[in-house]
Amino acid sequence: MNKQFQGIYAVVVTPFYEDGTFDVESAKKNLDWLIEQGVQGVCILGATGEYQSISDEEHMAYVKEIVPYVKDRVSVIVGASRERPEDVVKLVNNIKECGAHAAMVLPSFYCHPAQDEIVEHYRYIEEQTQFPIVAYNNPGSAGIEIGQDAFRQIMALPYTAIVKESSGSMQKLTEVLIDAPEKVSVFCGCDNLAYESFADGACGWICMLANVAPKQCVDLYQAVYVEEDLKKGKEIYKEILPALNVLESFPKPVQALKYGLSKKGLNGGYVRRPRMELNEEEKTYLSEAMKFETLR
Repeated sequence: MNKQFQGIYAVVVTPFYEDGTFDVESAKKNLDWLIEQGVQGVCILGATGEYQSISDEEHMAYVKEIVPYVKDRVSVIVGASRERPEDVVKLVNNIKECGAHAAMVLPSFYCHPAQDEIVEHYRYIEEQTQFPIVAYNNPGSAGIEIGQDAFRQIMALPYTAIVKESSGSMQKLTEVLIDAPEKVSVFCGCDNLAYESFADGACGWICMLANVAPKQCVDLYQAVYVEEDLKKGKEIYKEILPALNVLESFPKPVQALKYGLSKKGLNGGYVRRPRMELNEEEKTYLSEAMKFETLR
């Protein structure tokens, strides 16, 4: 485990105004609340933060505004996935300059790179930036899975600090945990496998639900990973599992979280195209299925 990176990292939504511009003040208020609730870190501009829907210039401007606001209070990871590694390098160097603590990077998506090309993708980015990198395995988003041998090579690179394992396979997570060197933290990346992942040895969780239930997510991490109290952890998990299952199955998880924030008196803002706002039927379903009133 890399002791710099452990615990609950809320992968935060990005509030937009209706015209698509950033609502920075709402973003800051949401971050203040998350920090008050005890999260160990935040992940800005992950998929939940709609990184795919903003330009490189917008990405860099938002990072310059948000990262300095929180970097001295909590650990900060920033998503920097792009198809071209040269674009990733540009974003990561800006992230580094603004004082964040790591950058999260998928393999190049859509082109379905071979395993040696995945390794080279991370090698190139680390050589060009010399900055801590989160190697992110998410076959559903990238269209390709990082294999075990490729993972070993990536984790041996000097700036690989974290692996975010989002394949949905506990066997895969176990393989990564067994192979991970001391300098690499292994994080859960599937919301509805958090309990199992902590019990298996994952030391952190980059977590969607923490946007609206940060206290319970922190309590789950504390009970299962820190205290090794599986019974206590299971009771907490039972409270939040319905909401976790919704986030991993409902086709509009970003909108669900933004709606949930409105139930907390906070503001998740609008989404950007191609996403659409929730209709009344969807809001009713989410209120019943996620039980926002029980989340804290």
